Amino acid sequence: MTQNIDDPHHVNSFWHLESGTWDTRQPQRLLPIATRSDIDIIDVLETIFLLDIKHLACAENTLIFDRQRGLIKTKLTTRQIMMTYAVQLGFSGTQLIKRLASQLGLSMHKLPVIHGAAILMPLGTAKRGTTSWYNRHYLAHIEDQGFMTALIYDGPITVRVDASKRVVTRQLAKAGQLQLAVQEHHHRRAVPNQSSPTVLDADQAMMQSYTDQVLKHYGILALPGEISWLTRQFFGKL
Repeated sequence: MTQNIDDPHHVNSFWHLESGTWDTRQPQRLLPIATRSDIDIIDVLETIFLLDIKHLACAENTLIFDRQRGLIKTKLTTRQIMMTYAVQLGFSGTQLIKRLASQLGLSMHKLPVIHGAAILMPLGTAKRGTTSWYNRHYLAHIEDQGFMTALIYDGPITVRVDASKRVVTRQLAKAGQLQLAVQEHHHRRAVPNQSSPTVLDADQAMMQSYTDQVLKHYGILALPGEISWLTRQFFGKL
């Protein structure tokens, strides 16, 4: 796979050499032209699609569509890849998105993972097992193609997904609302004022809950009062 020039506005020459529409319903046709790699970290500003192929009888579980690196196949599942990404985001990841979605009165179903301009959204329910994910970043427009939708990215790179335009449009709108809420949240933290304290009480409560979950996961016993005291001590030093 020939690498393109190192410019964020250019795409790997692979996407020009293998032009056309990429149909995610036929992954077996994509496997032979993909480059094998077991990277577990994706570049969320360049990865536009994660295709779950766990159901196929092959060694790979995921196809990664990346603007800069081309088409990559890996043994890692989409769940493993997204879990690694979510861990990197830490406290600003899924816990924050869940809280903001609740505040906005949005459905908790198929929530995106947001980091700056990148918004990765699940095509299916990722809670049990794996699913495919697509990125809102670099998405120029979408087209209705019957029961499928064409995601047309800058490049151009066209990816056909097994979802109606109505479903995709609704998901994009929800992701946009949450992205604005995330930006607002970080702005309040970065530029405090008298009516908006540096650290919100809700942030402390969320971190306390997150800490409690981590301790339980690793079988570490701690009294709720101890967790609460340590959380207050931590925020008091910010």
